Amino acid sequence: MTSQERRAGVAAGSESTGGEMAPSSKSDRGASRKWGPRDHVIRQLDRVKITGQLSPRLFRKLPPRLCVSLRNIVDEEFLQKGHIFLGFSKCGRFVLSYTSDILDDDFSFYSYQLYWWQFQVHSKLRLIQQVRLFQDEEIYSDLFLTVCEWPSDSSKVIVFGFNTSGNGMIMNMMSDENHRDIYISTVSAPPTSPCVDCRESQSGPCLRHSFMLHTKYQVVYPFPTFQPAFQLKKDHVVLLNTSYSLVACAITVHPAGDTEPRRILYSKQSRHNTPPNSSPCSLSPSAAASSLHSPPAADPGSSNPPGTPPAVTRAREFVAGIFRRAREASGVEQQDKAEKAGPSRQSPPQPSEPGSPVWHRPSSEGSARQNSRTEEPSYVNYTRLRYVLGEVTEHDQENEYEDDKMSLPLLVTDLKGQHLKPLHDKASFQGQHLCVEQLTLDFEYVINEVIRHDASWYHQFCSFSDYDIVILEMCPETNQVIMNIGLLLLAFPAPQEDTQLRPKAHHTSLKVAWDLDTGIFRTLSVDDLTEVKGQTSGSVWSSYRKSCVDAVMKWLVPENSVRYVNRVTNEALHKGFSLKVLADSVRYTWIVL
Repeated sequence: MTSQERRAGVAAGSESTGGEMAPSSKSDRGASRKWGPRDHVIRQLDRVKITGQLSPRLFRKLPPRLCVSLRNIVDEEFLQKGHIFLGFSKCGRFVLSYTSDILDDDFSFYSYQLYWWQFQVHSKLRLIQQVRLFQDEEIYSDLFLTVCEWPSDSSKVIVFGFNTSGNGMIMNMMSDENHRDIYISTVSAPPTSPCVDCRESQSGPCLRHSFMLHTKYQVVYPFPTFQPAFQLKKDHVVLLNTSYSLVACAITVHPAGDTEPRRILYSKQSRHNTPPNSSPCSLSPSAAASSLHSPPAADPGSSNPPGTPPAVTRAREFVAGIFRRAREASGVEQQDKAEKAGPSRQSPPQPSEPGSPVWHRPSSEGSARQNSRTEEPSYVNYTRLRYVLGEVTEHDQENEYEDDKMSLPLLVTDLKGQHLKPLHDKASFQGQHLCVEQLTLDFEYVINEVIRHDASWYHQFCSFSDYDIVILEMCPETNQVIMNIGLLLLAFPAPQEDTQLRPKAHHTSLKVAWDLDTGIFRTLSVDDLTEVKGQTSGSVWSSYRKSCVDAVMKWLVPENSVRYVNRVTNEALHKGFSLKVLADSVRYTWIVL
Protein backbone atom coordinates (compact mmCIF):
# COMPACT_ATOMS: atom_id res chain seq x y z
CA MET A 1 0.00 0.00 0.00
CA THR A 2 1.42 3.39 -1.01
CA SER A 3 1.70 6.33 1.37
CA GLN A 4 -1.04 8.10 -0.62
CA GLU A 5 -3.36 5.12 -0.21
CA ARG A 6 -2.58 4.99 3.49
CA ARG A 7 -3.41 8.68 3.82
CA ALA A 8 -6.65 8.11 1.90
CA GLY A 9 -7.48 5.25 4.25
CA VAL A 10 -6.86 7.39 7.29
CA ALA A 11 -8.98 10.16 5.84
CA ALA A 12 -11.81 7.78 5.08
CA GLY A 13 -11.67 6.47 8.62
CA SER A 14 -11.74 9.96 10.04
CA GLU A 15 -14.79 10.84 7.98
CA SER A 16 -16.68 7.80 9.13
CA THR A 17 -16.20 8.76 12.78
CA GLY A 18 -16.39 12.53 12.39
CA GLY A 19 -12.82 12.84 13.63
CA GLU A 20 -13.84 11.90 17.22
CA MET A 21 -11.59 9.85 19.48
CA ALA A 22 -12.70 6.29 20.16
CA PRO A 23 -14.75 5.89 23.38
CA SER A 24 -12.66 4.63 26.29
CA SER A 25 -15.25 2.22 27.68
CA LYS A 26 -18.14 0.03 26.61
CA SER A 27 -20.63 2.33 28.30
CA ASP A 28 -19.21 5.29 26.42
CA ARG A 29 -19.41 3.41 23.16
CA GLY A 30 -23.04 2.55 23.82
CA ALA A 31 -23.93 6.11 24.68
CA SER A 32 -22.21 7.74 21.71
CA ARG A 33 -23.87 7.91 18.32
CA LYS A 34 -22.13 7.32 15.01
CA TRP A 35 -21.00 10.29 12.99
CA GLY A 36 -21.62 10.05 9.30
CA PRO A 37 -20.09 11.95 6.36
CA ARG A 38 -22.92 14.51 6.51
CA ASP A 39 -22.15 15.31 10.14
CA HIS A 40 -18.46 15.58 9.34
CA VAL A 41 -19.13 18.24 6.68
CA ILE A 42 -21.36 20.18 9.06
CA ARG A 43 -18.70 20.12 11.77
CA GLN A 44 -16.07 21.33 9.29
CA LEU A 45 -18.29 24.17 8.09
CA ASP A 46 -18.83 25.22 11.71
CA ARG A 47 -15.05 25.32 12.09
CA VAL A 48 -14.86 27.61 9.04
CA LYS A 49 -17.05 30.13 10.90
CA ILE A 50 -14.54 30.17 13.76
CA THR A 51 -11.23 30.15 11.87
CA GLY A 52 -12.28 31.84 8.64
CA GLN A 53 -10.40 29.18 6.66
CA LEU A 54 -11.79 26.39 4.50
CA SER A 55 -9.61 23.30 4.51
CA PRO A 56 -8.85 22.01 1.00
CA ARG A 57 -9.15 18.50 2.43
CA LEU A 58 -12.83 19.01 3.23
CA PHE A 59 -13.99 18.04 -0.24
CA ARG A 60 -11.70 15.24 -1.38
CA LYS A 61 -14.14 14.26 -4.12
CA LEU A 62 -16.49 16.39 -6.16
CA PRO A 63 -19.92 15.41 -7.48
CA PRO A 64 -19.76 13.96 -11.02
CA ARG A 65 -21.61 16.95 -12.42
CA LEU A 66 -18.62 19.15 -11.42
CA CYS A 67 -16.02 16.83 -12.97
CA VAL A 68 -15.37 16.73 -16.70
CA SER A 69 -13.01 14.54 -18.68
CA LEU A 70 -10.34 16.34 -20.70
CA ARG A 71 -10.89 14.02 -23.67
CA ASN A 72 -14.55 15.00 -23.77
CA ILE A 73 -13.80 18.72 -24.12
CA VAL A 74 -10.62 18.73 -26.26
CA ASP A 75 -10.34 17.39 -29.78
CA GLU A 76 -7.93 14.48 -30.15
CA GLU A 77 -5.82 16.40 -32.66
CA PHE A 78 -4.66 18.82 -29.97
CA LEU A 79 -3.68 15.99 -27.65
CA GLN A 80 -1.73 14.43 -30.51
CA LYS A 81 0.18 17.70 -30.95
CA GLY A 82 1.57 17.30 -27.46
CA HIS A 83 -0.41 19.90 -25.51
CA ILE A 84 0.54 19.97 -21.83
CA PHE A 85 -2.42 21.31 -19.86
CA LEU A 86 -1.32 23.32 -16.83
CA GLY A 87 -4.46 24.45 -15.05
CA PHE A 88 -7.08 27.18 -14.69
CA SER A 89 -6.58 30.91 -14.82
CA LYS A 90 -7.44 32.78 -11.65
CA CYS A 91 -10.80 33.95 -13.00
CA GLY A 92 -11.75 30.36 -13.85
CA ARG A 93 -12.82 31.28 -17.39
CA PHE A 94 -9.68 29.98 -19.09
CA VAL A 95 -7.60 26.82 -19.11
CA LEU A 96 -3.89 27.20 -19.94
CA SER A 97 -1.76 24.80 -21.95
CA TYR A 98 1.57 24.89 -23.75
CA THR A 99 3.53 23.02 -26.41
CA SER A 100 7.27 22.72 -26.92
CA ASP A 101 8.36 22.09 -30.49
CA ILE A 102 11.86 21.42 -31.80
CA LEU A 103 12.66 23.98 -34.50
CA ASP A 104 15.91 22.46 -35.77
CA ASP A 105 16.61 18.73 -35.72
CA ASP A 106 20.36 19.29 -35.87
CA PHE A 107 20.62 21.73 -32.95
CA SER A 108 17.40 20.90 -31.05
CA PHE A 109 16.16 24.45 -30.53
CA TYR A 110 12.93 24.48 -28.52
CA SER A 111 10.03 26.82 -29.27
CA TYR A 112 7.34 27.31 -26.61
CA GLN A 113 3.75 28.27 -27.34
CA LEU A 114 1.23 29.28 -24.65
CA TYR A 115 -2.52 28.78 -25.22
CA TRP A 116 -5.66 30.18 -23.58
CA TRP A 117 -8.83 28.03 -23.84
CA GLN A 118 -12.26 29.32 -22.90
CA PHE A 119 -13.85 26.96 -20.39
CA GLN A 120 -17.52 26.21 -19.75
CA VAL A 121 -18.59 23.11 -17.86
CA HIS A 122 -19.41 20.22 -20.21
CA SER A 123 -18.70 22.32 -23.33
CA LYS A 124 -15.80 21.98 -25.73
CA LEU A 125 -12.78 24.11 -24.94
CA ARG A 126 -12.51 27.01 -27.38
CA LEU A 127 -9.05 28.31 -28.33
CA ILE A 128 -8.93 32.06 -27.61
CA GLN A 129 -5.27 33.06 -27.82
CA GLN A 130 -1.92 31.57 -28.80
CA VAL A 131 1.48 33.25 -28.36
CA ARG A 132 5.13 32.30 -28.69
CA LEU A 133 7.12 32.62 -25.47
CA PHE A 134 10.74 33.77 -25.09
CA GLN A 135 10.88 35.11 -28.63
CA ASP A 136 14.19 34.93 -30.53
CA GLU A 137 15.89 32.92 -27.77
CA GLU A 138 17.77 29.77 -28.73
CA ILE A 139 16.69 27.33 -26.02
CA TYR A 140 18.63 24.09 -25.94
CA SER A 141 16.75 22.12 -23.27
CA ASP A 142 13.26 21.45 -22.02
CA LEU A 143 12.36 24.09 -19.44
CA PHE A 144 10.63 24.11 -16.09
CA LEU A 145 7.70 26.49 -16.68
CA THR A 146 5.62 28.41 -14.17
CA VAL A 147 2.78 30.68 -15.30
CA CYS A 148 1.76 33.24 -12.66
CA GLU A 149 -0.88 35.93 -12.20
CA TRP A 150 -0.60 38.92 -9.89
CA PRO A 151 -2.95 39.21 -6.88
CA SER A 152 -5.39 41.72 -8.41
CA ASP A 153 -4.14 42.19 -11.97
CA SER A 154 -5.83 39.90 -14.46
CA SER A 155 -4.69 41.81 -17.56
CA LYS A 156 -1.42 39.87 -17.98
CA VAL A 157 0.47 36.77 -16.94
CA ILE A 158 4.18 36.27 -16.39
CA VAL A 159 5.92 33.07 -17.44
CA PHE A 160 9.17 31.90 -15.81
CA GLY A 161 11.27 29.29 -17.59
CA PHE A 162 14.59 27.86 -16.47
CA ASN A 163 16.81 24.89 -17.22
CA THR A 164 18.36 22.78 -14.49
CA SER A 165 20.88 20.58 -16.26
CA GLY A 166 22.65 20.11 -19.56
CA ASN A 167 20.76 17.81 -21.91
CA GLY A 168 22.72 16.70 -24.95
CA MET A 169 25.98 17.76 -26.53
CA ILE A 170 24.87 21.24 -27.62
CA MET A 171 23.60 22.14 -24.15
CA ASN A 172 26.86 21.04 -22.56
CA MET A 173 28.83 23.13 -25.04
CA MET A 174 26.77 26.28 -24.45
CA SER A 175 26.72 26.36 -20.63
CA ASP A 176 28.00 24.60 -17.54
CA GLU A 177 26.55 23.28 -14.33
CA ASN A 178 27.45 26.48 -12.44
CA HIS A 179 25.14 28.63 -14.58
CA ARG A 180 21.41 28.56 -15.20
CA ASP A 181 19.49 30.46 -17.86
CA ILE A 182 16.31 32.24 -16.79
CA TYR A 183 13.74 33.10 -19.49
CA ILE A 184 10.81 35.42 -18.74
CA SER A 185 7.84 36.50 -20.84
CA THR A 186 5.08 38.84 -19.71
CA VAL A 187 2.01 38.39 -21.91
CA SER A 188 -1.30 40.23 -22.21
CA ALA A 189 -4.14 37.96 -21.19
CA PRO A 190 -7.25 37.87 -23.40
CA PRO A 191 -10.13 39.91 -21.98
CA THR A 192 -13.14 38.03 -20.66
CA SER A 193 -15.22 40.36 -22.84
CA PRO A 194 -14.10 42.88 -25.51
CA CYS A 195 -13.04 46.16 -23.92
CA VAL A 196 -14.05 49.61 -25.20
CA ASP A 197 -10.59 50.34 -26.63
CA CYS A 198 -10.52 47.02 -28.51
CA ARG A 199 -13.95 47.70 -30.00
CA GLU A 200 -13.00 51.21 -31.10
CA SER A 201 -9.61 50.19 -32.51
CA GLN A 202 -9.42 49.94 -36.30
CA SER A 203 -6.20 47.92 -36.36
CA GLY A 204 -6.89 45.08 -33.94
CA PRO A 205 -6.70 44.64 -30.15
CA CYS A 206 -5.72 47.61 -28.02
CA LEU A 207 -2.26 47.86 -26.48
CA ARG A 208 -3.45 46.61 -23.08
CA HIS A 209 -4.50 43.32 -24.66
CA SER A 210 -1.78 42.92 -27.27
CA PHE A 211 1.72 43.31 -25.82
CA MET A 212 4.48 40.90 -24.83
CA LEU A 213 7.71 41.63 -22.97
CA HIS A 214 10.63 39.20 -23.01
CA THR A 215 13.91 39.15 -21.11
CA LYS A 216 16.65 36.68 -20.24
CA TYR A 217 19.44 36.57 -17.68
CA GLN A 218 21.81 34.01 -16.21
CA VAL A 219 22.17 33.11 -12.55
CA VAL A 220 25.09 31.39 -10.85
CA TYR A 221 25.49 28.97 -7.97
CA PRO A 222 23.95 28.99 -5.42
CA PHE A 223 20.99 29.45 -7.74
CA PRO A 224 18.41 31.93 -6.36
CA THR A 225 15.15 30.43 -5.20
CA PHE A 226 11.97 31.21 -7.13
CA GLN A 227 9.38 32.67 -4.72
CA PRO A 228 6.30 33.81 -6.67
CA ALA A 229 4.31 34.48 -3.47
CA PHE A 230 6.84 37.21 -2.59
CA GLN A 231 8.27 38.18 -5.98
CA LEU A 232 4.80 38.98 -7.40
CA LYS A 233 3.10 40.16 -4.23
CA LYS A 234 2.71 43.73 -5.51
CA ASP A 235 0.47 44.14 -8.55
CA HIS A 236 2.34 44.97 -11.79
CA VAL A 237 5.75 44.50 -10.11
CA VAL A 238 8.08 41.50 -10.31
CA LEU A 239 11.22 41.11 -8.19
CA LEU A 240 14.02 39.34 -10.06
CA ASN A 241 17.09 38.00 -8.27
CA THR A 242 19.85 37.93 -10.90
CA SER A 243 22.49 36.56 -8.45
CA TYR A 244 24.28 39.93 -8.56
CA SER A 245 21.40 42.33 -8.02
CA LEU A 246 17.72 42.55 -7.17
CA VAL A 247 15.75 44.07 -10.03
CA ALA A 248 12.25 45.40 -9.36
CA CYS A 249 10.46 45.62 -12.70
CA ALA A 250 7.08 47.36 -13.04
CA ILE A 251 4.95 46.75 -16.16
CA THR A 252 1.86 48.89 -16.74
CA VAL A 253 -0.28 50.11 -19.63
CA HIS A 254 -1.39 53.72 -19.20
CA PRO A 255 -4.69 54.81 -20.75
CA ALA A 256 -5.08 57.43 -23.44
CA GLY A 257 -4.77 60.98 -22.14
CA ASP A 258 -2.49 60.00 -19.25
CA THR A 259 0.37 62.33 -20.19
CA GLU A 260 1.96 62.27 -16.72
CA PRO A 261 1.97 58.60 -15.73
CA ARG A 262 2.49 57.95 -12.05
CA ARG A 263 5.63 56.06 -11.16
CA ILE A 264 5.15 52.72 -9.44
CA LEU A 265 8.83 52.49 -8.49
CA TYR A 266 11.24 55.11 -7.20
CA SER A 267 8.76 57.87 -6.49
CA LYS A 268 11.39 59.16 -3.99
CA GLN A 269 8.72 59.55 -1.32
CA SER A 270 8.69 57.15 1.59
CA ARG A 271 5.42 55.54 2.58
CA HIS A 272 6.46 54.79 6.17
CA ASN A 273 3.71 56.95 7.62
CA THR A 274 1.00 54.56 6.54
CA PRO A 275 -1.83 54.49 9.13
CA PRO A 276 -1.30 51.51 11.48
CA ASN A 277 -4.64 49.89 10.74
CA SER A 278 -4.78 50.40 6.98
CA SER A 279 -3.66 46.97 5.81
CA PRO A 280 -2.24 43.59 6.87
CA CYS A 281 1.28 44.89 6.16
CA SER A 282 0.64 48.35 7.54
CA LEU A 283 3.21 48.02 10.31
CA SER A 284 6.10 49.33 8.25
CA PRO A 285 9.71 48.49 9.11
CA SER A 286 10.39 51.96 10.49
CA ALA A 287 7.24 51.91 12.59
CA ALA A 288 8.04 48.44 13.83
CA ALA A 289 11.57 49.47 14.75
CA SER A 290 10.28 52.50 16.64
CA SER A 291 7.80 50.39 18.56
CA LEU A 292 10.57 48.10 19.71
CA HIS A 293 11.99 50.77 21.99
CA SER A 294 8.86 50.81 24.12
CA PRO A 295 8.41 48.25 26.93
CA PRO A 296 7.29 44.90 25.54
CA ALA A 297 3.64 44.08 25.97
CA ALA A 298 2.52 40.84 27.54
CA ASP A 299 0.50 39.93 24.47
CA PRO A 300 1.95 40.84 21.04
CA GLY A 301 -1.54 41.16 19.62
CA SER A 302 -2.93 43.22 22.49
CA SER A 303 -2.25 46.52 20.68
CA ASN A 304 -4.67 45.60 17.90
CA PRO A 305 -8.14 47.10 18.18
CA PRO A 306 -11.10 44.79 18.84
CA GLY A 307 -12.33 43.01 15.74
CA THR A 308 -8.95 42.98 13.98
CA PRO A 309 -8.85 39.92 11.64
CA PRO A 310 -6.40 37.19 12.73
CA ALA A 311 -4.51 37.46 9.42
CA VAL A 312 -3.88 41.18 10.02
CA THR A 313 -2.61 40.51 13.55
CA ARG A 314 -0.27 37.77 12.34
CA ALA A 315 1.09 39.98 9.55
CA ARG A 316 1.93 42.73 12.04
CA GLU A 317 3.53 40.23 14.38
CA PHE A 318 5.66 38.90 11.51
CA VAL A 319 7.10 42.32 10.64
CA ALA A 320 7.49 43.31 14.30
CA GLY A 321 9.15 39.98 15.05
CA ILE A 322 11.83 40.56 12.43
CA PHE A 323 12.73 43.90 13.95
CA ARG A 324 12.51 42.58 17.49
CA ARG A 325 15.05 39.90 16.66
CA ALA A 326 17.14 42.51 14.86
CA ARG A 327 17.25 44.65 17.99
CA GLU A 328 18.10 41.71 20.20
CA ALA A 329 20.86 40.58 17.83
CA SER A 330 22.40 43.97 17.15
CA GLY A 331 21.78 45.97 20.31
CA VAL A 332 24.93 44.74 22.00
CA GLU A 333 26.85 44.58 18.70
CA GLN A 334 26.57 48.33 18.12
CA GLN A 335 28.09 49.07 21.53
CA ASP A 336 30.89 46.52 21.09
CA LYS A 337 31.73 47.89 17.66
CA ALA A 338 32.18 51.42 18.97
CA GLU A 339 34.37 50.21 21.82
CA LYS A 340 36.57 48.01 19.63
CA ALA A 341 36.90 50.55 16.81
CA GLY A 342 38.64 53.02 19.13
CA PRO A 343 40.35 56.15 17.83
CA SER A 344 42.10 54.31 14.99
CA ARG A 345 38.93 54.14 12.81
CA GLN A 346 36.28 56.77 12.65
CA SER A 347 32.93 55.21 13.50
CA PRO A 348 30.01 56.24 11.32
CA PRO A 349 27.18 58.19 12.97
CA GLN A 350 25.02 55.80 14.94
CA PRO A 351 21.25 55.88 15.44
CA SER A 352 20.05 57.79 18.45
CA GLU A 353 19.09 54.57 20.20
CA PRO A 354 20.89 51.20 20.14
CA GLY A 355 19.31 48.63 17.89
CA SER A 356 17.62 51.05 15.53
CA PRO A 357 17.85 50.04 11.85
CA VAL A 358 20.64 51.96 10.08
CA TRP A 359 19.67 54.00 7.03
CA HIS A 360 22.23 54.03 4.20
CA ARG A 361 21.89 57.43 2.56
CA PRO A 362 23.30 58.46 -0.82
CA SER A 363 27.05 58.90 -0.66
CA SER A 364 28.81 62.06 -1.79
CA GLU A 365 30.70 59.96 -4.34
CA GLY A 366 27.45 58.81 -5.89
CA SER A 367 26.09 62.35 -5.91
CA ALA A 368 29.15 63.77 -7.65
CA ARG A 369 29.24 60.94 -10.13
CA GLN A 370 25.64 61.35 -11.24
CA ASN A 371 25.39 65.12 -11.52
CA SER A 372 21.71 65.90 -12.21
CA ARG A 373 20.45 63.00 -10.10
CA THR A 374 22.14 64.12 -6.89
CA GLU A 375 19.40 62.61 -4.73
CA GLU A 376 19.82 59.11 -6.18
CA PRO A 377 21.67 56.52 -4.07
CA SER A 378 24.83 55.34 -5.78
CA TYR A 379 23.92 51.69 -5.27
CA VAL A 380 20.66 51.79 -7.28
CA ASN A 381 19.83 52.32 -10.93
CA TYR A 382 16.44 53.46 -12.19
CA THR A 383 15.18 53.41 -15.78
CA ARG A 384 11.80 53.99 -17.38
CA LEU A 385 10.98 53.07 -20.96
CA ARG A 386 7.72 53.63 -22.84
CA TYR A 387 6.29 51.90 -25.91
CA VAL A 388 3.35 52.42 -28.24
CA LEU A 389 1.75 50.56 -31.11
CA GLY A 390 3.19 51.61 -34.43
CA GLU A 391 5.76 50.91 -37.09
CA VAL A 392 9.34 50.72 -35.79
CA THR A 393 12.06 52.50 -37.74
CA GLU A 394 15.80 51.79 -37.80
CA HIS A 395 16.36 54.96 -35.79
CA ASP A 396 13.99 53.67 -33.10
CA GLN A 397 15.89 50.40 -32.81
CA GLU A 398 19.25 52.16 -32.57
CA ASN A 399 18.14 54.46 -29.75
CA GLU A 400 15.90 52.04 -27.88
CA TYR A 401 18.51 51.19 -25.23
CA GLU A 402 20.40 54.48 -25.11
CA ASP A 403 20.14 54.50 -21.30
CA ASP A 404 23.30 52.70 -20.11
CA LYS A 405 21.70 52.08 -16.72
CA MET A 406 19.38 49.45 -18.16
CA SER A 407 19.68 46.39 -15.95
CA LEU A 408 17.90 43.71 -17.97
CA PRO A 409 17.60 43.77 -21.76
CA LEU A 410 14.03 43.91 -23.03
CA LEU A 411 12.31 42.78 -26.19
CA VAL A 412 8.83 44.33 -26.41
CA THR A 413 6.44 43.13 -29.12
CA ASP A 414 2.80 42.68 -29.94
CA LEU A 415 1.16 39.25 -29.81
CA LYS A 416 2.33 38.52 -33.37
CA GLY A 417 5.96 39.21 -32.51
CA GLN A 418 6.21 42.65 -34.17
CA HIS A 419 8.33 45.16 -32.25
CA LEU A 420 6.54 47.97 -30.42
CA LYS A 421 7.67 51.51 -31.12
CA PRO A 422 9.82 53.00 -28.29
CA LEU A 423 8.67 56.42 -27.09
CA HIS A 424 11.29 58.87 -25.87
CA ASP A 425 10.81 59.54 -22.17
CA LYS A 426 10.33 63.30 -22.56
CA ALA A 427 7.96 63.01 -25.52
CA SER A 428 4.27 63.63 -24.87
CA PHE A 429 1.79 61.10 -26.18
CA GLN A 430 -1.97 61.14 -25.88
CA GLY A 431 -2.72 57.49 -26.65
CA GLN A 432 -2.19 54.25 -24.78
CA HIS A 433 1.41 53.49 -23.91
CA LEU A 434 3.25 50.68 -22.16
CA CYS A 435 5.57 51.78 -19.36
CA VAL A 436 8.38 49.53 -18.11
CA GLU A 437 10.31 50.62 -15.01
CA GLN A 438 13.41 49.00 -13.56
CA LEU A 439 14.91 49.71 -10.15
CA THR A 440 18.08 47.77 -9.36
CA LEU A 441 19.87 47.15 -6.04
CA ASP A 442 23.50 46.03 -6.25
CA PHE A 443 24.12 43.19 -3.80
CA GLU A 444 27.87 43.51 -3.44
CA TYR A 445 27.64 47.21 -2.64
CA VAL A 446 25.05 46.44 0.04
CA ILE A 447 27.17 43.67 1.54
CA ASN A 448 30.28 45.86 1.75
CA GLU A 449 28.36 48.78 3.26
CA VAL A 450 26.62 46.66 5.88
CA ILE A 451 29.86 45.00 6.93
CA ARG A 452 31.76 48.30 6.99
CA HIS A 453 29.19 50.19 9.05
CA ASP A 454 27.13 47.67 11.00
CA ALA A 455 29.11 44.48 11.69
CA SER A 456 30.72 44.12 15.13
CA TRP A 457 33.25 41.76 13.52
CA TYR A 458 34.32 44.30 10.88
CA HIS A 459 37.91 44.39 12.21
CA GLN A 460 38.15 40.61 11.60
CA PHE A 461 36.73 40.69 8.07
CA CYS A 462 39.03 39.85 5.18
CA SER A 463 36.83 39.19 2.10
CA PHE A 464 33.63 37.42 1.11
CA SER A 465 33.64 34.66 -1.49
CA ASP A 466 29.95 33.89 -2.09
CA TYR A 467 26.47 34.94 -1.06
CA ASP A 468 22.85 33.89 -1.35
CA ILE A 469 19.80 36.16 -1.09
CA VAL A 470 16.37 34.99 0.07
CA ILE A 471 13.35 37.31 0.19
CA LEU A 472 11.64 37.00 3.57
CA GLU A 473 8.72 39.35 2.92
CA MET A 474 7.42 41.98 0.54
CA CYS A 475 4.80 44.47 1.74
CA PRO A 476 2.95 46.03 -1.23
CA GLU A 477 1.40 48.79 0.90
CA THR A 478 4.73 50.15 2.18
CA ASN A 479 6.83 49.01 -0.81
CA GLN A 480 9.33 47.40 1.56
CA VAL A 481 11.30 44.28 0.60
CA ILE A 482 12.86 42.40 3.51
CA MET A 483 15.65 40.03 2.53
CA ASN A 484 18.23 37.79 4.15
CA ILE A 485 21.75 37.76 2.72
CA GLY A 486 23.73 34.62 3.51
CA LEU A 487 27.50 35.09 3.33
CA LEU A 488 30.53 32.85 3.00
CA LEU A 489 33.59 34.88 3.95
CA LEU A 490 37.17 34.81 5.18
CA ALA A 491 37.78 36.40 8.57
CA PHE A 492 40.60 36.46 11.06
CA PRO A 493 39.88 34.78 14.38
CA ALA A 494 39.04 36.96 17.35
CA PRO A 495 42.17 37.87 19.37
CA GLN A 496 41.03 35.92 22.40
CA GLU A 497 40.36 32.80 20.32
CA ASP A 498 43.58 32.27 18.36
CA THR A 499 46.98 33.92 18.19
CA GLN A 500 47.58 32.72 14.63
CA LEU A 501 46.82 35.47 12.13
CA ARG A 502 45.38 33.27 9.43
CA PRO A 503 41.91 33.97 8.01
CA LYS A 504 39.42 31.13 8.21
CA ALA A 505 36.17 30.41 6.38
CA HIS A 506 33.02 31.61 8.15
CA HIS A 507 29.38 32.05 7.32
CA THR A 508 26.87 34.59 8.58
CA SER A 509 23.73 36.40 7.43
CA LEU A 510 22.64 40.01 7.07
CA LYS A 511 19.02 41.15 7.13
CA VAL A 512 18.19 44.31 5.20
CA ALA A 513 15.08 46.18 4.10
CA TRP A 514 14.90 47.90 0.71
CA ASP A 515 12.44 50.72 0.02
CA LEU A 516 11.15 50.61 -3.57
CA ASP A 517 9.94 54.21 -3.28
CA THR A 518 13.24 55.82 -2.24
CA GLY A 519 15.75 53.17 -3.35
CA ILE A 520 17.38 53.31 0.09
CA PHE A 521 18.22 50.16 2.03
CA ARG A 522 18.53 49.73 5.79
CA THR A 523 20.36 47.23 7.94
CA LEU A 524 18.06 45.28 10.24
CA SER A 525 20.54 42.89 11.83
CA VAL A 526 23.97 41.30 11.40
CA ASP A 527 24.53 37.80 12.74
CA ASP A 528 27.68 36.60 14.45
CA LEU A 529 30.35 34.73 12.53
CA THR A 530 30.20 30.93 12.54
CA GLU A 531 33.33 29.09 11.48
CA VAL A 532 32.88 26.62 8.62
CA LYS A 533 34.49 23.38 9.77
CA GLY A 534 34.54 20.57 7.25
CA GLN A 535 31.34 21.73 5.54
CA THR A 536 30.95 22.00 1.80
CA SER A 537 29.40 25.13 0.34
CA GLY A 538 26.41 23.01 -0.66
CA SER A 539 25.73 21.96 2.94
CA VAL A 540 26.17 25.54 4.14
CA TRP A 541 23.62 26.88 1.65
CA SER A 542 21.24 24.02 2.33
CA SER A 543 21.30 24.76 6.05
CA TYR A 544 20.98 28.50 5.43
CA ARG A 545 17.94 28.14 3.19
CA LYS A 546 16.29 25.79 5.67
CA SER A 547 16.70 28.45 8.35
CA CYS A 548 15.09 31.00 6.02
CA VAL A 549 12.18 28.68 5.33
CA ASP A 550 11.74 28.02 9.05
CA ALA A 551 11.69 31.76 9.75
CA VAL A 552 9.13 32.45 7.02
CA MET A 553 6.92 29.51 7.97
CA LYS A 554 6.92 30.55 11.62
CA TRP A 555 5.29 33.86 10.75
CA LEU A 556 3.52 32.86 7.54
CA VAL A 557 0.15 34.46 6.94
CA PRO A 558 -2.11 32.28 4.72
CA GLU A 559 -2.78 33.77 1.31
CA ASN A 560 -5.99 35.72 0.98
CA SER A 561 -8.71 33.77 -0.84
CA VAL A 562 -9.02 36.66 -3.34
CA ARG A 563 -5.64 38.43 -3.33
CA TYR A 564 -3.14 35.67 -4.01
CA VAL A 565 -0.56 34.82 -6.67
CA ASN A 566 -2.09 32.18 -8.93
CA ARG A 567 0.51 29.80 -10.39
CA VAL A 568 0.42 26.70 -12.56
CA THR A 569 3.49 24.70 -13.51
CA ASN A 570 4.80 21.73 -15.51
CA GLU A 571 6.67 20.36 -12.51
CA ALA A 572 4.78 17.06 -12.68
CA LEU A 573 6.02 16.49 -16.23
CA HIS A 574 9.66 16.91 -15.16
CA LYS A 575 9.13 14.53 -12.26
CA GLY A 576 7.87 11.86 -14.65
CA PHE A 577 4.18 11.72 -13.90
CA SER A 578 0.93 13.36 -14.97
CA LEU A 579 -1.54 15.35 -12.92
CA LYS A 580 -4.75 13.48 -12.12
CA VAL A 581 -6.95 16.59 -12.26
CA LEU A 582 -6.84 20.28 -13.10
CA ALA A 583 -8.61 21.84 -10.14
CA ASP A 584 -10.34 25.19 -9.87
CA SER A 585 -10.38 25.26 -6.07
CA VAL A 586 -12.36 28.51 -5.87
CA ARG A 587 -15.30 27.34 -7.99
CA TYR A 588 -14.88 23.63 -7.15
CA THR A 589 -14.54 22.38 -10.71
CA TRP A 590 -12.28 19.56 -11.87
CA ILE A 591 -10.99 18.57 -15.28
CA VAL A 592 -10.03 14.91 -15.04
CA LEU A 593 -6.96 14.02 -17.11
